[in-house]
Amino acid sequence: MKLGAKIFGGLSIVLLLFLLIGIALPGTWRAEQEALFPGTPADVFPFLNSLLAWEAWTPFPEAGLESFGPAEGIGAGIRWDDPQYGRGEAQITGSSAGREVSYEVKIEDGRLTIQGRMTLLSEAGGVRIRWVEEGDFGWNPLMGYASNGMAGAQGEAMGASLERLRVLVGGG
Repeated sequence: MKLGAKIFGGLSIVLLLFLLIGIALPGTWRAEQEALFPGTPADVFPFLNSLLAWEAWTPFPEAGLESFGPAEGIGAGIRWDDPQYGRGEAQITGSSAGREVSYEVKIEDGRLTIQGRMTLLSEAGGVRIRWVEEGDFGWNPLMGYASNGMAGAQGEAMGASLERLRVLVGGG
């Protein structure tokens, strides 16, 4: 057998193994962060209940941004078509004044989805926000690898966003 055929055969086996492992990896992930803020849930809630308010404290698309639905609460949403973030939309799916906001993000026509929930808990010293996101990259052998590190990367981004929000709310 020729050397080129052996090299090609070996590379084919490696590629096949890579794809098989990717198929076996889950395409789902979960990230969670929480932080204590000064004040009451009523002080923090307006920053969570309007997706347009998120622009001040969390990474946001810079191009092709369009809001839809009400300004806040259930049904409030934004769409974007941005070179960095791709094409997608986010919409508030649940809102309980001073207690919780839920949302869904769909990227590239729903090929990638994220469900999130921010819960506000009153406690001594202020209000605690517990933020949970769960994503599904769908059935794609390459995205199985991406979902493996997503919980850590998204958790870090969520933590940084909560710190920016703390400054806005007044906790320095």
